[in-house]
Amino acid sequence: MNENVPGIFVPQKLIDEMAAAGKGKALEKGVEIAGRMIKQLKQENICDGVHIMAIGKEAVIPDILSAAGLNGS
Repeated sequence: MNENVPGIFVPQKLIDEMAAAGKGKALEKGVEIAGRMIKQLKQENICDGVHIMAIGKEAVIPDILSAAGLNGS
């Protein structure tokens, strides 16, 4: 994404975390990371909300919300 999407910067730490997830585990790891980030944003009151774009994987949105501790609310 860093090279192909203008204005996007993904920290190397997250790239490494995704790479370490192993084959077939990337989606699960991505859900975990997204949930963790949303949870932090909420706990630190950084913003009023988030926009989740799970293009082609919309079915995982409840999993992301659950990982964020929001349980679909």
